[in-house]
Amino acid sequence: MPYVSVAALASGERRADAARVLFILAAIGSFSSPPVANIAEGLGLIAFFTSPGAWIRLRTAAALPLGAGSLILLTTMAVAMLWADVEWVRRFAAWWSWRPLLLLLVASALFTEARWKERFALALVGALVLAAVVSFVARLLAAPAPADPAVIHEPGIILRNHTTQGMAFVVGTVLAAMLAWGCPVSSRRRQFLLVAIVLFVANIALIASGRSAHVALLVAGAVGAFSLLQGRRRWLAPIVVLVLGTAVLASSSMVRQRFETAVGELDSGVSSPNVTSMGLRKVIWETTGELISRRPLLGYGVGGFAPAYAKLVHQHYTGWQAAEATDTHNQYLHVMVEAGIPGVLAFLAFVVGVMRQSAPAPFRGAGLALFSAWLVTSLFNSHFQSFAEAHLIGLVLGALLAGRAAYPSASSAATTAATRS
Repeated sequence: MPYVSVAALASGERRADAARVLFILAAIGSFSSPPVANIAEGLGLIAFFTSPGAWIRLRTAAALPLGAGSLILLTTMAVAMLWADVEWVRRFAAWWSWRPLLLLLVASALFTEARWKERFALALVGALVLAAVVSFVARLLAAPAPADPAVIHEPGIILRNHTTQGMAFVVGTVLAAMLAWGCPVSSRRRQFLLVAIVLFVANIALIASGRSAHVALLVAGAVGAFSLLQGRRRWLAPIVVLVLGTAVLASSSMVRQRFETAVGELDSGVSSPNVTSMGLRKVIWETTGELISRRPLLGYGVGGFAPAYAKLVHQHYTGWQAAEATDTHNQYLHVMVEAGIPGVLAFLAFVVGVMRQSAPAPFRGAGLALFSAWLVTSLFNSHFQSFAEAHLIGLVLGALLAGRAAYPSASSAATTAATRS
């Protein structure tokens, strides 16, 4: 590596620190304010790429399993734009929904130090504690629900929508547990983190009605417990977490009602006289499956799903069943229908890259716990492409799973210089 002065390193480190702070703000904005997220991401990228050593950091991150898997998926989806039967604006817009993978790569190049990983986690937990308190206050002060069931009334949902709010609190729960039991913290901070966990779980169970969050909490809790413990306890812990977590969620009438409704909607399916969430998903999944069977090798190209789906669904259905769709509500079906077998293999390469990424404990365990939760909930949603959930998991995974530093810090350079003198 060429010689770089301590002064230049200090200047570069200040810009890198600014980029890290902006990426933390972007992560908070992902579940609270898209404009804040977009602005913070843009400024963060500028700060990063104008800092000395940025390209060295980026090349190192790209060579690791996490970065390589992300680039394979991004590149494959870019190539799959070529055979989509829509205008290029729509092709690029569909590919651009995968941009959180770019943020993941840059974040993995920035958050290589444990102290910044902890700051990232603590900042998100703090922001989410504030959001949980406001959510409960809003719920307590809300007017009675309207008598008309067609009117959507969700008191206490303050983070964009019920799915985003629930998934954000799942992230907060895992990060708070990681900090409380996996990192050296004072007793006062551990008490704060325990209170945070209670607030997050209570909000998921009592207010956030998104079923994705309920499933994600159980999956992330089980995988996280397995990663934090050692010996025989690590095999027993996931079972205990699943049993206790299921009991807590089942004690909520709201959670029970949501899952009972889902089962009823699936039973009625396409024969229901009125549109339902799960009934519409069933139509989309069946129609998407037929599309895949017609073009299994390359699919319809990135951006090509919506027009292909509209043409086929109008041939089969009328009424609410014939509604057009831009989302398959299943990440795996979406990749397959747009990019075919190459897309599926690329997504598998991404998953393997995340699983093989080496990172210090307890950050790796927390990252894999959240990634596992996203993989499971993506059976019912496109959580790696939807703005809030995709940006949040991209930035969180990048920060938690970042590997070793590829560029010396100013402090390390100063220490080396003093030793040599």
